[in-house]
Amino acid sequence: MKYYFLILAFNEEKYLAKTFIELKEVISQTQIDDFQIIINNDGSSDRTGIIAKKIKEENDNNVEIITYKKNVGISKSIKNFIKKHDKGKLVIISGDNDLEKEFIKKMIIASYKTDFVISYFINREKKGWFRAHLSTLFNLIMCAIFNVYAFYLQGPCIWPIDKIKKLHIHSNGIAYASEVNIKLLRSGLNYIEVEGIMNVGSEGSTSIKLHNFIDIAKTVLFLLVEIKIFKRFNQHSTRVN
Repeated sequence: MKYYFLILAFNEEKYLAKTFIELKEVISQTQIDDFQIIINNDGSSDRTGIIAKKIKEENDNNVEIITYKKNVGISKSIKNFIKKHDKGKLVIISGDNDLEKEFIKKMIIASYKTDFVISYFINREKKGWFRAHLSTLFNLIMCAIFNVYAFYLQGPCIWPIDKIKKLHIHSNGIAYASEVNIKLLRSGLNYIEVEGIMNVGSEGSTSIKLHNFIDIAKTVLFLLVEIKIFKRFNQHSTRVN
């Protein structure tokens, strides 16, 4: 099974090189032979593109660069990637080095024996009081409405590309991961939920914006129609120990 590590980078000149180095260390430690690292330069205006090119020059065999002239956002970047691939496992990595190496390692090891992996941060306080409690409330509401069990639907994940490719994901914004995970959790698959540490705080976060709340409302509406009215995704996935 080939692993695709999609590094999402928007103005990450400060952290991109470190993110890449630590990811390569984890890949080596977990003995993954068949893999590709994709640096997704999402319209950066700083030196992110230059750093990405330098990384590719030094590690050409397993590195690819995707460049957008304008910022298209996380969800569209992932959707565009999935359109071009049919199988393998997708590991989404933030370019700001927000995941500890041991966290990524635990996720990869868990992915060896299950269809997909979801995760949650045990130091949620790094998000700040308001964001941490808001995301907790959002997660509780989504889990209750759609009858799924997860500590954090928006956490880092490892997804099977062939399964996601079959899903029609309506979200084009912040609710993308939650929509994917809810549908996977109701698709009769096997999954593992792991915990980990967040490296960095929430400086510069743009998650609390009006358009994000609109995306959440739209996503909830579509999920209600698909799951409650049309009775799709009615086979609950099984948690693996």
